[in-house]
Amino acid sequence: MRKSLLSIAVLSALSLTALTLPSLSFAEDVVAPAAPAAATPDWTFPSSIGLVSDYIWRGQTQTWGKPAVQAGIEADHVSGFYAGIWGSNVSSHWLPNANLETDWSVGFRNAFATDFKYDVGGTYIYYPGANFDKVGTTSFPSSKLNSLELYASLGWKWFTVKGGYMPTKFYGWTVPNSGYSGAFPGNPNAVVTDSTNGSYYFMGSASYDVMPGVNLAGEVGRQTIANSTGLDWTWYKVGATKSFDGGWAVNAFYTGTAGSTAYQNYMSFDNLSDVKTIDKSKLVIGLSRSF
Repeated sequence: MRKSLLSIAVLSALSLTALTLPSLSFAEDVVAPAAPAAATPDWTFPSSIGLVSDYIWRGQTQTWGKPAVQAGIEADHVSGFYAGIWGSNVSSHWLPNANLETDWSVGFRNAFATDFKYDVGGTYIYYPGANFDKVGTTSFPSSKLNSLELYASLGWKWFTVKGGYMPTKFYGWTVPNSGYSGAFPGNPNAVVTDSTNGSYYFMGSASYDVMPGVNLAGEVGRQTIANSTGLDWTWYKVGATKSFDGGWAVNAFYTGTAGSTAYQNYMSFDNLSDVKTIDKSKLVIGLSRSF
């Protein structure tokens, strides 16, 4: 009887061991939890540099039809806040005593609902040393070109509407330097009649990726100069961009204006015999790299 009990005890122990072995083996095969993904940084700093055949701003050349080197960097916070600086060479033929334009921007952008986005902010446009009193061909009172523009936009998927308001003078334009007959040779009746504070614009734009790496875009807008006659204009632009690996891109667009002849045959501030149509319709090409 004791022998039987001992045998039963041994067999029971072996059976329990056999039953627990698979569990031990399974425990050894458990994979350790994956390391947590790197957290999204609070700040990012996108930047770019590019070369264009002409610096066109709202349908008007800022480089007297010559090429421009342009670069910018922005600090973007996950909340939607951003601040940035962008710069380009410009021509003193059109912008008195200016060779460089720098745009300092601060704003807030974000998305809401489904496929909607918005952007509100301001840009201070600063031209080091630029002033109408530096014009060598004519004597004008001091009036710096530096300007502040406030803006807001609303977008849905590929379409955006935007408007801007300038509480400062419109790039230094005043009655003394832009309010006399002949100030704009393309239209002798085109003049500034009072303060240009309060000038504004509105525009609509579209940007659509037709295939990976290929984007088609276009825009149309209207610029209004406060207290002026014959100086408001409408501009348009349509073009395409091809993106490549490494942040490289090439683009081409056709641009032009309508609604004013004031900017035709404009005489250079540096040399009255040098004449240029500021808003001439043209094809512009560019090469850029983003980082």
